[in-house]
Amino acid sequence: MRVNISSITLLLIISMFFTFPRHATCQVNQFGGPDRNGIYPDTGLMDQWPEGGPELLATFSGIGEGYGSPAVNKDGVYIAGMIDSIGHVFHFNHDQELLWQTPIGKEFTYRYIGSRGTPTIDGDRLYYVASMGEAACLNTKTGEKIWSRNTIEEFNGPEIKWGYTESPLVYEDKVFLTPGGPHKNFIALDKMTGELIWAADFDSTYNVYCSPLIVNHNGEDLILVNTSDYLLMLKPGSGEPVVKHPITHSRENHTIPPIYDDGKLFYASGYGEGATLFQIKDGQLELDTIYRNDEFDPRMSGIFNYDGVVYGFTHRRKMWMGVDYETGETLFQNRDYGRGCLILADDKFYIYTDKGDVSLALPAKTKIELVSQFQIPAGTATFAFAYPVIYDGKLYIRYNNDLWVYKIQ
Repeated sequence: MRVNISSITLLLIISMFFTFPRHATCQVNQFGGPDRNGIYPDTGLMDQWPEGGPELLATFSGIGEGYGSPAVNKDGVYIAGMIDSIGHVFHFNHDQELLWQTPIGKEFTYRYIGSRGTPTIDGDRLYYVASMGEAACLNTKTGEKIWSRNTIEEFNGPEIKWGYTESPLVYEDKVFLTPGGPHKNFIALDKMTGELIWAADFDSTYNVYCSPLIVNHNGEDLILVNTSDYLLMLKPGSGEPVVKHPITHSRENHTIPPIYDDGKLFYASGYGEGATLFQIKDGQLELDTIYRNDEFDPRMSGIFNYDGVVYGFTHRRKMWMGVDYETGETLFQNRDYGRGCLILADDKFYIYTDKGDVSLALPAKTKIELVSQFQIPAGTATFAFAYPVIYDGKLYIRYNNDLWVYKIQ
């Protein structure tokens, strides 16, 4: 069975997600899981939850306003939140003790206020960028700031409508960001020092709430990301484009990275942009169109190619939909779940909606089959932008100032 998935960010999240199988070069503790694609490696997870939901193991409160998911490892939980307009990164151990809290920089305070991104953990270092552009590297043990720089101010990036939203990508000796400034639209920093290694010039294109990821094409690791004007595939060593395909941006929002599969890219975007399956033309920057599906326009849900069906939540129709990956035919659409986001583990979907529902569901050719469901302690979650996270048989659900941990194994 082939499993490809791409999952997502706007006002958050930043940023999602996307190649399978795993590349050893990818970081383990980051947005979207080990491969940054919304697929988590846990197995032996419960096939059905008890009435009322799985056991609540822990509650982390006081984490500030925000929409970013946690990064979790053996040392505990790392999560960002806004307090008094300043974004902080918090580190808790698994016994819910706060070990350190470090201020990073100013966050977005207009609408959908709060932090957006998920910290990226690389060994004993953590990388995070606040929604007004302050990027920082912290010591994971102490919270001490190793380096920081405001990439928006330094590289003259534009003011993003809903706040700069990106979860840093770390690959080999570099950390990648999309400040969007003239001649420096996409940059590579030295992960140890924060110094600029290279900057790519792509006609003043800028961040649109999408976090980059690594895919392997023809045996070569490449960066894949959406920007305001282009779908890009770049060589991580130099920033040289392998793909620079124009995309439209009626609302300046291309949160969900494309799904890469065997030389093809499945791209989808909200506000009626719809979905397109592209063929990569090696040696040429632009892509060939195989088909389009104008109905399938997920904005922030994430998208998954599971066993030949692409799943996601459409923006304009406000429905969960399945599309045949090979033909683009719409296979089903329904409103059994509210608007939200989903991840995959152990061949099961975990769906979190802005009704405050968390659902366990099974992917099928003609539907997403509901198995079990419960509601978060806060009740309705007006903006369920934080993707769920699974670590060590536990499900992490964030809503604004609180993070809940459930036993699902």
